[in-house]
Amino acid sequence: MDTEIKDDKVIIDEVGASASDEQIQDDAVDEAVGAELSRLEIRRRKRSVRATRALFRAIDFLFSQSQNACPYVTEKNSGEVRVTADIVYDENNPRMCVMDFYENKDSKPDAPAVLLIHGGGFSAGDKKFRRGLSEYFVLNGFKVFCVNYGLAPETRFPEPIRQLIVAGNAVYARAEEFGIDKNKIFVAGDSAGGYYAAMLGALSGNPHFCDNFGCALKFKVFGALLNCGLYDLQTVLNTKYMLDVDSGVLLSFTGVTKREFDSYEHKEICMPLDHITSDFPPTFFIYSPKDMFCKGQGEAFKAKLDACGVYYEYYAARHNTSNHCFSLNWRGEDASAANELMMSFARRLAADKIKF
Repeated sequence: MDTEIKDDKVIIDEVGASASDEQIQDDAVDEAVGAELSRLEIRRRKRSVRATRALFRAIDFLFSQSQNACPYVTEKNSGEVRVTADIVYDENNPRMCVMDFYENKDSKPDAPAVLLIHGGGFSAGDKKFRRGLSEYFVLNGFKVFCVNYGLAPETRFPEPIRQLIVAGNAVYARAEEFGIDKNKIFVAGDSAGGYYAAMLGALSGNPHFCDNFGCALKFKVFGALLNCGLYDLQTVLNTKYMLDVDSGVLLSFTGVTKREFDSYEHKEICMPLDHITSDFPPTFFIYSPKDMFCKGQGEAFKAKLDACGVYYEYYAARHNTSNHCFSLNWRGEDASAANELMMSFARRLAADKIKF
């Protein structure tokens, strides 16, 4: 049965954390820090975690309408898109591990597919904020699986990676049922979702990397579509970001601060840039040189792909007003160019028209 996804009713919890959210976050921080820190430091860390989630929830709240108002989706063609919501991809966690399936009502039975991973600073976000982008892919001949996964600090690295591996494998295993070409599965994501998509690309091209997660992708990622993602930790450690957001994100996601990172148990496996090889999938990536959250990430990623000989195309924002994930808001010269070039790349790659 097809399920229509309706517009959200805005409530205060979309912006800030509710009392129950705060308790969950507090418990997560307590579990991470144990009893070794002063009460003052524990309170500081709890504030940092709460502030990070509140910031990214506020971004979703403020830009929800514009992100889903894809100008390529009109009254004339919107009826072509069919959505099946909340498909469980992991029965071990049916509340969290769900995805929405987007398809054209007249699509071919062997369409290329996109596993689309939302962003949100690792601690916020939801698949409902990527409806516009999902529809854009569908109207260009793709089928889309828009995925939810565990959010920090309740779900910390590496668990979300394992969840997304399970999601990708579920799509691959049910390829015939969904009517997709199982040999042409793209990964796509923005911000934290760009990080996760890049991690799946690295896992796909580096089987030994998979050994660290206790599970492996059962397919080779066909192409990666990345938007203002986080790829390189060293760039983060060497950069001071607005509102000290990097500290809150790192603490939420890993449970450690910058000062403690050298002793972090997963330090060697938590950044995709460290595990990209020549087998990384062909890639299109978008970045902004002025990015307030991921400054320097696009440049570092480009240098790594060059060093490994990976085929890529990219778009770098030209205007100072185009900041983090600017293309998701659709409007303006940079957004239009980035989205159209990304789609051109995806369509050409899916049609085997890119030679590398």
